[in-house]
Amino acid sequence: MYDLTVFTPTYNRATTLERAYKSLEAQTDKTFIWLIIDDGSTDNTLEIIEKIKKIASFPVEYHKKENGGRHTAVNFSYQYLKTKYVVTLDSDDELLPNAVENMLNTWRSIPEEEYDRFWCISGREMYADSGTMVGRPYPPEINRLKGKKQRRVIMKCPGEKHCCRKVAIHIQYPFPTFPDTKFITENVVWGKINRQYDQYCVNDIYGKYYTDSVGSLMTDSPHQTSKHRSAFYRDIIYVNEFFDDFFFSKAIAYCVADISRRAILTEEPYAQVMRRLNSPAKKILVTLCYPIGYLVVKLKDRA
Repeated sequence: MYDLTVFTPTYNRATTLERAYKSLEAQTDKTFIWLIIDDGSTDNTLEIIEKIKKIASFPVEYHKKENGGRHTAVNFSYQYLKTKYVVTLDSDDELLPNAVENMLNTWRSIPEEEYDRFWCISGREMYADSGTMVGRPYPPEINRLKGKKQRRVIMKCPGEKHCCRKVAIHIQYPFPTFPDTKFITENVVWGKINRQYDQYCVNDIYGKYYTDSVGSLMTDSPHQTSKHRSAFYRDIIYVNEFFDDFFFSKAIAYCVADISRRAILTEEPYAQVMRRLNSPAKKILVTLCYPIGYLVVKLKDRA
């Protein structure tokens, strides 16, 4: 009966969940399930969800787990995804009223012979305060491009995206977990999938993006105390797995240079850093960047 799951990971967002819920009630197509994974909230999240369940015009499924960070909530959600597609709705954001209808119609519009090469529809978001699109629009020809050619163009269109993913592919790529951080950027997983499949890119705006709400990931994140450790793992993953994008991705070059800085700040021994890198060339490049890392730490981080 349902093709789509709207997935919301949440942590102490009782004050903003109602906004997300109201945006779902306003949908022109309600053939979806709302799946909420509570990452160990200590506020009245459960009370809010129980009230919503009684009045919602669509199925609401709620599960709570021990606090481990947003990426562990994503991993935890995989066992509950029973639909064909899934889209994430952050607990402090909202979907536009026609978002679900547009996503499903876009999937149905993709020619059968092209359907299998796409793993997600990459839609856009707008800033809630200004109503302007986040980032630059995609060019018209982008869906005719494949593989690295498409990735190069996507990199020229930065900004928050709103992606509707195929569940069958999505659940094959769990997030890596580490004992000393509760945050791993989504891009370390999406980047892996983008090397196997293409994205179907549209400039349709699916959601409103809030950057200043109480409890926002942008302003009040529970992982802030381990942000340097999180960045260190991001850098290592990017360099080890996405290095083939080095010559056209500023992010890869940045990560090469940034590893030493994050290692110094988190007291990761040089020998251990070298063991984490998977080729001699990468080890040499990172070693050459250590003087820069020490300088940045001295002038910026410990000034």
